[in-house]
Amino acid sequence: MFVKGILWNSTARIEVNDGSDPQVTSPFVLRGNVTEQGIFKFFMAQIGGQGCIDKIKELEEDNILSIISFTSGRKRASIVVKDPSKEGEDDEVRVWCKGAPDVLLEYTTGVICQDGSVADIDDEVEIPESINCDPEADGTQRGLLMNTVKKFAMKSYRTLLVTYKDMSMAEYEELKAENNDFEKESDKECLEQGLTAVGIFGLQDPLRPGIVESIQKCRDAHITVIMCTGDNIDTAIAISKDATIVTEEECQHPYSCMTGKDFREAVGGLKKIPIGQDKDGNPIEKDLVANMKKFREIKKHLRVLARSSPEDKYLLCTGI
Repeated sequence: MFVKGILWNSTARIEVNDGSDPQVTSPFVLRGNVTEQGIFKFFMAQIGGQGCIDKIKELEEDNILSIISFTSGRKRASIVVKDPSKEGEDDEVRVWCKGAPDVLLEYTTGVICQDGSVADIDDEVEIPESINCDPEADGTQRGLLMNTVKKFAMKSYRTLLVTYKDMSMAEYEELKAENNDFEKESDKECLEQGLTAVGIFGLQDPLRPGIVESIQKCRDAHITVIMCTGDNIDTAIAISKDATIVTEEECQHPYSCMTGKDFREAVGGLKKIPIGQDKDGNPIEKDLVANMKKFREIKKHLRVLARSSPEDKYLLCTGI
């Protein structure tokens, strides 16, 4: 399930090395999304490059019913496939969905347990002391997943949750008919409900050489560095500490490390003001931060903007 949940639901790809680059000596070459490449490397270590290619080829194009692309706003990606061997059965169609755990958990209702059974996400479970590090998490399957994410994030790991959902072809067709015949990608998001968690990957994205030195040069030049990232808040803080963008002391301030949502709500988002007219008499408008007083207060302390969308980055730059 892990193999299919990633290899079938990815834009990265594995290619046989054609020898065109003499510096690349490995028999297989990875292309595309680097996060997915990281997980592909994990599978290649388990079943080999050719094993991964063979697994990908098991999914025939005719059996792909739908694809829902990853966006920075959605923080998840899905593929919907049918299994001809299960024609007419309740699990003929399967949705594979992977993405940011804090986003996907909102759509997840079940969890695969160690023995292969499926438990309700709110069922109680014993959380090992070794990962019990999230004070907001309770003693449920959901809490176990949240603690796992927190544990990975504290190590500067990015996290990816793999989930699935089964349904009959009749259920799929009914959802399609009820949602604009899946004409737009947003119409398909109804498929990403009632998911079952398979497990979580932790991926390490090491700092490039020279980052710490570069940040110090910025400090010496009185340039304030703010890290804007799609990572969750815990991962973002851990990475920014490693990079010396933020100190432990600075992290104590409520405006030092914020999510895009909290930042957006605190400053009131953007407002448009008229600044004139074009040659045809149409109004010309300019974007401004709604609450500049609050923005200036936050900007003094802001060092990390986590789970930030392109709109949040535009809001920050507009305010500056």
